[in-house]
Amino acid sequence: MKIELISVIGLLLCLLIIGIEYILLYRLAEIQDENTARVDNIRRRLDIHVEGVLYAPTDSSRDAEITALANEINGDFTVYEMAVEAIREHNGSSFSGDDEAKEKLIERINAQVDPVSIYAKMLEEGNIYHKGYACRRLAELDAGEYRDKIKEYASDKHRDLAYNAAMALCQMGDVYEVAAYLLSIENDTLYSGRIVNEFFAKFTGDRGELAAVLFEKCNKYMKCTVIKTLARYKLDRFRPMYLEGASGDDSQLKLACIKALAAFGYPEDEQLLQIAAGDKDWVNRSSAIRGLSLLKTQSALDTVKHALGDKEWWVRQTAAQALTRMDISPKDLEEILGGYDRFAADAMKNVLYKTVDA
Repeated sequence: MKIELISVIGLLLCLLIIGIEYILLYRLAEIQDENTARVDNIRRRLDIHVEGVLYAPTDSSRDAEITALANEINGDFTVYEMAVEAIREHNGSSFSGDDEAKEKLIERINAQVDPVSIYAKMLEEGNIYHKGYACRRLAELDAGEYRDKIKEYASDKHRDLAYNAAMALCQMGDVYEVAAYLLSIENDTLYSGRIVNEFFAKFTGDRGELAAVLFEKCNKYMKCTVIKTLARYKLDRFRPMYLEGASGDDSQLKLACIKALAAFGYPEDEQLLQIAAGDKDWVNRSSAIRGLSLLKTQSALDTVKHALGDKEWWVRQTAAQALTRMDISPKDLEEILGGYDRFAADAMKNVLYKTVDA
């Protein structure tokens, strides 16, 4: 009897849970439909005002239309951004194809809307995600007066807010605050590597100065990551460090420094790159081949050709790609494609086929 009662109670509880789930899903669908209807309604009204601004026959009538658009926006950042996006993507009026004229028009709208005040309010009152978004937008709007508040958020315990605040500081070119943020995450190797690449790409200040501050305090992993990231920027001030690291015994530092030196393609580095092209680590061999491909010497060409027979597929592929950028003669190409080295011929054919397809 007890077992039957327990079974009935369990069944009723299951039915109750299923019923609650259906009610919640139904309510969520209703909310989604309400939000969609709201956005569609806003967009319809907004389109009327945006078209009024774009197609106004005179400058004074355009001012009146801008005022009407500002009233429609009414301090709502989503409506403001929809309006700006509509103007930037617009085609059909005298503004079509003229990005400079569109940006000037947006400046006139900003003068009445004051987007800085919209995002400043969000910075103070929004949730974690809105605050992070406000940091980024204020940086884009060059609102330097909010730098101190953004700096405060860069050390927040919530990772998303700290990341967005630090990214905003990147856009502002703040060397020391960005360095402090990167140093705070240097031990999180699954996260920091991607962030370093992203931050240096977005950084508007002196990348060399930012790297120098990091090199003074960072651990080895961060140092190697920064060196590899800097390779594309070819900063000569760090060449002595690269040369020392590329000739040293630390395998991680060696790999990073060879990659950095390879990006320069300086003739005086050929001997070092030739040695690296025979390194036991295939990543070093591949980086060295890329560096040698920038040189115009016969010895560099011979080494790259030899790498077509490397035991590692990635090195063979790198060598084949490198040869398409070098002054290889038709005779050399025929020799590779018709030779006995199957690896060399396959690597070269693969690259040539891709080049033809492209």
